[in-house]
Amino acid sequence: MTPYTKFFFGLLVSISCLQTSLILSQTPAYVLKVTNVIQTMPNELEFDIYLLHTNPDSSVFEYATGQFYFDFNSLIANGGSFTYSIVNSDLPEALQPRNPQVYLVGGAMQLRLSANALPSPGQGFIISAISPGTKIVRMKLQTTSKAFSEQYFRLRWRNGPSNPYTKIYSYVDEIYTEISNPSNHLIDSLDHPLPVQMNSFVHFVSKNNVNLIWSTNSEINNRGFEIERKSVDSEWQKRGFVTGAGFSNQTVTYSFLDKNLSPGIYNYRLKQIDFNGNYFYHYLESLVEITIPENFYVSQNYPNPFNPESNIDFSLPSNNLVEIKLYDMSGKNVKNILSRNMPAGFHSVKLNSDGLSSGVYIYRFTAENSGNVFIFNGKLIITK
Repeated sequence: MTPYTKFFFGLLVSISCLQTSLILSQTPAYVLKVTNVIQTMPNELEFDIYLLHTNPDSSVFEYATGQFYFDFNSLIANGGSFTYSIVNSDLPEALQPRNPQVYLVGGAMQLRLSANALPSPGQGFIISAISPGTKIVRMKLQTTSKAFSEQYFRLRWRNGPSNPYTKIYSYVDEIYTEISNPSNHLIDSLDHPLPVQMNSFVHFVSKNNVNLIWSTNSEINNRGFEIERKSVDSEWQKRGFVTGAGFSNQTVTYSFLDKNLSPGIYNYRLKQIDFNGNYFYHYLESLVEITIPENFYVSQNYPNPFNPESNIDFSLPSNNLVEIKLYDMSGKNVKNILSRNMPAGFHSVKLNSDGLSSGVYIYRFTAENSGNVFIFNGKLIITK
């Protein structure tokens, strides 16, 4: 290798090392975001705080510590008092923010997460550059009231220069450095008033049917409402969907009938879904109770006249042996519809006209328990 070649090769190595040094010396670029805001209970909200490394090169973002402060509207408490707590985190416990608190400062409400103990260089946490990033923490905000007034939340990052404010610290070439960049602190939900402003959400019980009625004051981009129900010992289940008004600045009223429930206690919630897929839950404040009926009841079959199927509803105040038999107008038993021990509650049975000709028939309902018998006769018509 000639002296000139050695010089040129050495210059390339020096330039390469300098470029590497410059890359490693860059202040880590990041996005700090609140996301996945969900109302988990009528009086509970949860949300994630994610940190994403966004440098355009392959440099390493070694997160050292951070403090995370928010402003929000106290009216969300709905007359109750707040608690603020950590749910989980991607960070090891020693690097998780600490001491979650709710502060009232000069008439404004703040949510505060204090900084963790400072690790040594090389002992920090490498923040992911793959979206959505590293979950710094998932938080829960609760009120002692029965339910939030969620439309008042309006969560905002509290950024500098007024202390206390959100700060992020990283080791840059092993130098402890504040890298806070307020313009990269985002909130992707509840950053503005909710797209649907709820006015009311109530229910009415008729026998074993629940009628849900709710109204909105305004709607933006509202695809509709998914109705969900759960009993005390079950998971949430979808019961139906009601299409929203889309865009409205007037009061819009909706209803949904949930039919034929068994005796028990139930919760309901509405999953309001935007056209872009975002959603938010609205909970019915009160529990819904379906009680055991006090008296026997047998409905007129419906539809009537019918072909090929009809329904008969009945209710039992106690456990009974139930029989339903079908007779023609001469008094001949032409079909046994039901013969079974049935528990107290609300029931429905289906009648099929297979094998029967057009005409008028009598169905006889009997319920027997300990020698006591309840009898009901009804008339039905088959048309073929």
